[in-house]
Amino acid sequence: MKTNRLVAKTKFLRKLGLLLAIALVAGLVWKPASANCAQVRIVIRATVRLVEDPFNLLNNTVAPGDIITGIYTYDSFAVDSNPFPEIGDYRYTTAPNGIRLSVNGLNFGTDPADVDFLLEVVNNYQNLDNYHLISYNNLFAVSATGTSVLNTIGWQLDDPTQTALSSAELPRNPPVLSDWQSIFGLDIMSSGDNGFFLIRSDVTSAVRKR
Repeated sequence: MKTNRLVAKTKFLRKLGLLLAIALVAGLVWKPASANCAQVRIVIRATVRLVEDPFNLLNNTVAPGDIITGIYTYDSFAVDSNPFPEIGDYRYTTAPNGIRLSVNGLNFGTDPADVDFLLEVVNNYQNLDNYHLISYNNLFAVSATGTSVLNTIGWQLDDPTQTALSSAELPRNPPVLSDWQSIFGLDIMSSGDNGFFLIRSDVTSAVRKR
């Protein structure tokens, strides 16, 4: 009797060990969706349309026709904070959410220690669809100076046909550029006590990074 119990116990422990091993391997291979799928990363490329720099803060480093490259990141599980059904406001206050841009060796991007990044989606509101993102707190390679410096990065697309979007839900894919007008475009702007500059460009490519 004791021998039978010992054999049964041994078989049970072997089976339990196998199950634990399988669970361990599965745990190493599988990762939660929130860790991987939630973060959307969009790689963009833009052509500079105009540069306004009356105080020569950029020292002629950037000119029309130059290429801007960058990436913006956001959590696709964010909650809409706007009460209007036509408008979706998705705000982020932690890294890695935000945007980073580079042009001719100059870097402009969201401050990872002080993130204030908004992605706004507007569907059929005031005769427009809009796709708009803005980063309020940024680190600029070149910046205006003074006691009240404002460094912002913004990108706005408009569609007067109101067909680019079907809802104000947060998209998991980049905007289809051919569906939109780039009236305001992608702006890098700095203003302060010693002057200001504006780099305005048109995004020519937006691709989700896998």
